[in-house]
Amino acid sequence: MTTPATFQQPTAWDSVEAGYTDLFAPVLARYARAAVELAGPDRDARVLDVAAGPGTLALLVAPEVGHVSALDFSPVMIERLQAAASLRGLGNVEAVVGDGQALPYADAAFDVAFSMFGLIFFLDRALGLRELRRVLRSGGRAVVGSWAPLDPGTPPVVLSECLRAALAGPGGPPLELPLATQEAMHDALADAGFEQIVVSRATHEFVAADVDAFWAVHARANVLLAPLLNGRAAEARERLAARVVGDLRDRLGGGEIRYSQTALLGLGVRGA
Repeated sequence: MTTPATFQQPTAWDSVEAGYTDLFAPVLARYARAAVELAGPDRDARVLDVAAGPGTLALLVAPEVGHVSALDFSPVMIERLQAAASLRGLGNVEAVVGDGQALPYADAAFDVAFSMFGLIFFLDRALGLRELRRVLRSGGRAVVGSWAPLDPGTPPVVLSECLRAALAGPGGPPLELPLATQEAMHDALADAGFEQIVVSRATHEFVAADVDAFWAVHARANVLLAPLLNGRAAEARERLAARVVGDLRDRLGGGEIRYSQTALLGLGVRGA
C-alpha cells in the first residue's frame, strides 16, 4: 500500500490553514470564479465542492445556487469554512470532514461538482474522479482544477531549487503535479466515464512586494514547504530561511516579485 506523502495528510493542511486562507485564497478565488463560470450552475442547483479547503469556491458560489455541500479531510479547514459561512449568513452551505475518495453522498445527489487543486493530491485520483461522477445526476457537470507547469526561472521554481540546494544539494527533480497537461486532464476525465469533456485555461498573477514577502507567504501557506519548516527546531529553521532567502535575493533581485500561473480547468458531463 502506498504511504501518503506529507501533503496528502490532513495534519499538513491543518498546519497551513491560517496562511493559506489569508494569503493564497484571495488569488485562488479568481480561478474559482472561472471554474464556476465554466460549469454554469442553475440558480437552484445542488453543488458539491470536494477538497474545499477554507471554502474558496464554496463560499463564492453559495449566493448563486440552491445548496452547497463542501467536503475536506482537514478539520481545521472545515472549521474555518463553517465559521465564514455563518459570518456571511450563508444558510445553504453544509461543510463536513470527509474523504474525497469515498464521498458520503448518495448517487446522483448533485447537479454540479467541483474539485479545485485538491483532487490532484489524492492517493487515488482515478477513484476520486469516479466518486465525483457517481454523485452527479445524469447531465450533471464536474470541473476539476490542476496547475500547468511553470517555466524555468519562475519564482516558485527558483524557490524549489534554492530549497533543495539548501537541504541536500541539487537532489532529485521537483515535484511534478498530475493532470498538468490538457491531454492528461482530458484522458483522466474520460477514463472516469465523463463525456463532452472540455479543458480550458485560466491565468492569473501572483504578486509579492519583495523576496522577504514572497518567502513569508510560502513559509506560512505552502503545504509543500510549511510542514517541513515547522518540523525543525527554531534555530535550524532560522538558518534554513536565511540561506534560502539569501539565495532567492541573489537570483530574483530585491524588487517586486510578479509572475503568472496557469490553471487547467477540466469540465466533464455525466451521461445517462
